[in-house]
Order: sequence, then C-alpha cells, then structure tokens
Amino acid sequence: MTARIAFRNVFRNRRRSAITLLVIVFGAVGLILFGGYKQQTFRGLRESTIRSRVGHLQVYKRGFATNEAKKPLDYGLDNVAALRRAIESDKRVKMTAAQVTLMGLVSNGEKSETFLATAVEPAKEKQMNGYRLTGGSDLPDNEPDAVILGRGLAASMHAKPGDYLTLMTTTSTGSLNATDVRVAGIFMSGVKEFDDRSVKMSLSGAQQLLQTKKVERLIVMLNETDDTAAVRADLARRIPGIEMKDWSELATFYHQVVLLYNGIFGFLGLIVSAIVVFSVANTILMSIFERTREIGTLMAMGTTRARVARMFLAEGLVIGVLGAIAGVVGGALLANAINHGHIMLPPPPGYTVGYPLRMLLSPSILITAAFISIVTATVSSIVPALKASRMKIVDALGHI
Repeated sequence: MTARIAFRNVFRNRRRSAITLLVIVFGAVGLILFGGYKQQTFRGLRESTIRSRVGHLQVYKRGFATNEAKKPLDYGLDNVAALRRAIESDKRVKMTAAQVTLMGLVSNGEKSETFLATAVEPAKEKQMNGYRLTGGSDLPDNEPDAVILGRGLAASMHAKPGDYLTLMTTTSTGSLNATDVRVAGIFMSGVKEFDDRSVKMSLSGAQQLLQTKKVERLIVMLNETDDTAAVRADLARRIPGIEMKDWSELATFYHQVVLLYNGIFGFLGLIVSAIVVFSVANTILMSIFERTREIGTLMAMGTTRARVARMFLAEGLVIGVLGAIAGVVGGALLANAINHGHIMLPPPPGYTVGYPLRMLLSPSILITAAFISIVTATVSSIVPALKASRMKIVDALGHI
C-alpha cells in the first residue's frame, strides 16, 4: 500500500519528477559507460601484456630470482625438452615458448647504440602476436642470423630490411662476442621506449652468440587467463627444481593503470552520488512544502509520524528504482551503440598508436550502477522525511 501511494505521489508533479529522474538516469549511464570502459581497458591491457611480453607464467631454474645479476644464463634452464613435455601435459596449457634476453651494442659501422634483445622461437612468437610489423618480414624459422628491429631503433641506426648490422654482447662465460645479423623486418609494440631499444632474434642465433645451449625461461601460455593460479600451483607440486612468476607479478604497468582508473571511478561515483542526493532531496522537500496541509490532515486523522516518514522514504526509493531501471537500460543501449561505432581514441602516454573505444558490459557494472542510484535516492529522502514527520499538526493545518 505504501509503495503504491508513493508511486502515485511521485507523479503528482510530473515535470519536477521527470527532471529528477533524468538526473539519476544520466548519473547511472555515466557510471555504466565509465565502468564498461574501465573493464574493457583492464581486460585489453591484461591480455596484450600477456601476449606481447610476459605470458601467463614464466618458469625459471630455482635460484634465478636471487642470482639474476650474475653472468648471463648462469641460472639458465638445461633440460628444456623434458620440462616442456611436463608442462604441456596439462590440458589447460596452450603452449610453451623458450626465451633468452641479452643486452649489448648494435653497430652499423658508423654509429653504435645499446640494444635489449629478446631471443625467441619464431614459430611460437608468431602465435603470441604481440607486435605489428611495419616493414619487411617476420623472423624466418631457419635463419639464425636474422633479426627484426623496433621502429625507433631502426630509425636511429638508419637500418632498413635487408641491411646488415653487428651485435656485440657478453657470452655466458663472461667474454665478448659479436655476430653479423640481417635485418629481416621492423616492428612496433606501441611503447616508444621499448621500440627505441628492442631487437628480436631467433633463439638458436642468440645461443650461438652467447655460446650456450641453455635458455633463460619458458613462457607458458594458457587457454584461459583465469586458470593461472591453479596451473601455477599444479606445476609447483609436480615439477621440482623450478620457480615461477605469473603475469600479475611481472605486469607493473598494468597494476598502476588499475589503481589510477579505480581512483577515478571512485571519485566519479562520489560526484554522481552527490548530484543525485541533492536532486532527490530538493524534489521531496518541494513536495513536502506543497503538501504541508495534507501532511497535517493525515496526522490529525491518526497517521503516526513514523508512517509519514516511511511515505516520503518510499517516494525516494521509488524515484531511485525508476531511475535505476531507465539508467541501466539507457546505459546498456548507449554502450552497445558505442561498441558498434568504431570510435578511435588517441594514443595514451608512452604509446604511439591509438585504440578503439569499447565498453565491456558485465552484470557487476550494471548492478553497481543500479545499486548506487537506488541507495543514493533513498538516502537523500531521509532528511526530508524526518522534516515531514516532525511537523506540528496545528502549524501544518494552518499552512498557506
């Protein structure tokens, strides 16, 4: 009964109620759009970080983390084939890829620059698809002396596909070694600092340069990112002599972005809540002012002060529910339209390419937006409800 009366009272002044509902709807839509954008950003950044750099898991020889600063590959993995078979026997594992990182100088005969190379298995690297070629071809499977350069490093060395460069680094025994390499292609990852120093080369070529058969780590790619913790626990139990890091431990930039966006989302939520509170409170206060004699009549007829307060609380709840429903529907429709609009955003700081504007709508986002709308609308009606319930009957009846 109270809910039905509250519903009818909300629409006694349709213009004012409509304006209040619009405020709630716009607030809910804003929360949904930003929440969907935030979730899509987190998911896209997470998956791109996993594919392009770190994998779901990285497997090292036990002791690698505490001895990483020693000679190259001093704590490298030896029996990689057997380790691979043990890891890939898990059906949740999509593939494993061996990698070695090395640093040194690259020269074109006239100038030298420092480089950071990642030695990969070309066929496996193509499956990870973590970069985009801007010239030439990808790493060939059977050419150990072929490399691809980051776009910034290629520009600095004035190198183009087909040119030859010299790489010099320290071997696993601590001596210097150099090799001539052919530039097969030029790539970009989107991160300028990385592209300015990055080289990708075949694992066999790097092992020849370092004079070793060891590998630094095995990258483990899973079918589902959500299985990371479970697979890590199973591998740690089944395989002795290894240590692991998961993508979350290695993705520092990802966590910085998450903290930033969560802070922004929380601040936006506070602003929306404040706007809704003041709008709904104003609507109900105006309603109380217009219905003062009505309130006095109700209390004169025996209606308790608690019941009067519940009536106005119910009106706030009704406004909140109606606004939440309309906001969720409007937000979902607008997010879907944006997803199909192919809108491109400019590159974020540190990147050189833009990305499409997309929203990831999950039930949690819609529920959160609806919950905030309903709670703020209801809470904002508390003070007006108390004001109405505390009126003196004589003064209310005599109000003009």
